[in-house]
Amino acid sequence: MYRLIVFSVITIAAGSAHASGVPFFTSPDVPDYSAKMIVRDTYNDEGGRQRVVQHHNGWTHVEEDRREETNIYYGHFFKNVVLTATRKNGEISSIEVRQVEPSHDYNGITEVKETDDVEAIGGEQCRWREIVRKMNKDGSGPVWLTCLTGDGIEVATKVLFSSREVMSETRLVELQRGPVPGAAVRPPMQLFEAGTWLKPLPSYDDYTPNAGDFEAKLVSHRSKERLLRHYPWWLRQRDREDGSILITVWNELEDQGLQYSESKGERRFEAIRSSSNPGPFSKRFDMVSGMVDMRKQDRLLGEDCAWYNRTPDSADAGLMQCLTSDGIPLIDEHWSGWGDGEIFKIVALTRRPVSMDEMQPPRDYLEPAAWGFIKPQY
Repeated sequence: MYRLIVFSVITIAAGSAHASGVPFFTSPDVPDYSAKMIVRDTYNDEGGRQRVVQHHNGWTHVEEDRREETNIYYGHFFKNVVLTATRKNGEISSIEVRQVEPSHDYNGITEVKETDDVEAIGGEQCRWREIVRKMNKDGSGPVWLTCLTGDGIEVATKVLFSSREVMSETRLVELQRGPVPGAAVRPPMQLFEAGTWLKPLPSYDDYTPNAGDFEAKLVSHRSKERLLRHYPWWLRQRDREDGSILITVWNELEDQGLQYSESKGERRFEAIRSSSNPGPFSKRFDMVSGMVDMRKQDRLLGEDCAWYNRTPDSADAGLMQCLTSDGIPLIDEHWSGWGDGEIFKIVALTRRPVSMDEMQPPRDYLEPAAWGFIKPQY
């Protein structure tokens, strides 16, 4: 006999987990299980792709196969933390870890509406529920539906257009209730190590550019910034008056780097290490897309600089820099069509050797336990 979860409208203290690939739960006592499912997208039909779900003690590991890559999710629905990864050619090439308080989450769930629609899917009886998010609480935008068994296992989902046409759906193929080892639902711990992502793809030993190491400090009306270069690597740490932090480390020659951000109610860690050549518009952390000479000069701290437009094809927001002859920005002017621009000016500059050990966020920021991902006990 199924234990029915009965409610009409429930306020949920959960984040965007369901929108990020992790199953929806109504309570933390869902039993361990493994499931195989099929996902179909109405307007991008690949004949259906496989989704494999493992759940243990509130933690979930999901993998969805696509044509050239696999999307991987590790997360805990009620802790509002999800790690999303992409695997290509047998290796994980990018990750994003996000933890957010529900009150700060645009995708957050505000309520769940139970329906009278009961269906048998993959040999399991389930009841459909509609999930309402902040983004569509006015009735606009997509509609999310989930079908849960009596013991709380998600066996089907639907995403509908506002016209109620199906955008995508997932349906159970096979379900096994039973113990799942803790190791199966924990991500590899090396994904949280900066060295995993900052190991050079090619060797740059034979190339000595006219771009020496340096450390600089810049300030704006609301932020302080520390800038390091160890060619081809850069580190930028930005601390705002409101307490938010943004640390970016990137390779200006490759699609490779990492970023840690922290603000009120949200933390995020992103990293990528891709051997493919993405072109200038695809790099995750190097926001520049060109270098157009603006034919004007400036002088700060006794240094001459020339102005360049680094985002010449941008219409909404961009970056202009005043660079020294060896490529050091004395002025960074971030402009925005929404009026939220910011101008950084250099206040200190030291040309000195910089080691790769300096080109990393503090270890405490990336510690897996700080995100809730604790190494399983065997």
